[in-house]
Amino acid sequence: MKKICMILVTVLLISVTAFAQDSNEVTPTFRGSGALDINVGLGLGTTLTGSGIPINASVGYGINENISVGGYLGFAQTKEDFNFGTGSGTWTYTNFIIGARGAYHYPLVDNFDTYGGLMLGYNIATANWDGPGNPNASAGGLSYSAFVGSRYHFTEKLGGFAELGYGIAYLQFGLTVRM
Repeated sequence: MKKICMILVTVLLISVTAFAQDSNEVTPTFRGSGALDINVGLGLGTTLTGSGIPINASVGYGINENISVGGYLGFAQTKEDFNFGTGSGTWTYTNFIIGARGAYHYPLVDNFDTYGGLMLGYNIATANWDGPGNPNASAGGLSYSAFVGSRYHFTEKLGGFAELGYGIAYLQFGLTVRM
């Protein structure tokens, strides 16, 4: 998984470098102070076993021309069936992250809002067994991560985003809405 993440980071950096223009020609797409952007998306590359698809939502509010602050929610769940000689059952793994985050927006590519930031949050993870016995478990604790991302707006209000880092998944992408 680390190799895949490193390959994705390398491809992202090469792409940004290849398309980067002189800073005088770049059109910033982050609207700055008072801007409100809402992201809703899916993720790839979670730490959960199985094949669940992580979902996420985040909001960013511009406090000046380069910095936004906001919140993050992420949820992932997956199930695995087991058959033993004495019985069968299903493990259900759930992960929920809630956090606060801040980002620095710097216009690297024309028409893209490129940014990087930090998140501090709380992670709640559970493993529940539906079968003989009751070996359920839960854990929670402080969660932190760094991320890089980019938004591209198709219209004034609607666009797409992609982020690399760890929230509920290593790669997150979806729709973004400007308010």
